Amino acid sequence: MSFVRRHAVPLAAAIAAAAAAFAVVVLTTDGGGPAGDGGPATVRASGGLAVFTRMGCGGCHRLAAAHSSGPVAPNLDERLPNHTRESLTAQILSPGSSSGMPDDFGERMSGAELDALVNFLLAQREPR
Repeated sequence: MSFVRRHAVPLAAAIAAAAAAFAVVVLTTDGGGPAGDGGPATVRASGGLAVFTRMGCGGCHRLAAAHSSGPVAPNLDERLPNHTRESLTAQILSPGSSSGMPDDFGERMSGAELDALVNFLLAQREPR
């Protein structure tokens, strides 16, 4: 099997899974904009786990705290200890074209949602 085929098929499957997860989220929520219906207060109440779920992160990433086992993107349980607040925020907002990660999270999330997500992810780091 060629290198391209070996890597393109799992990537295409992961993108399809993420798109399906996003569609489920859109169909089961009110679609009321980046912070849902309640803006920052709702984000504070629901927390970063809800943002992680709503953004479909678990469709690609593995993270024990979110009970996600995404098979394609980096395992966050392993990678989070290497990140600071700044590096994690930069990775979410500007992942780079070769990462396969959506590059529009800055448009799809409010500042409060981004803060909640980053706080949640940083809280999951285990000391090395």
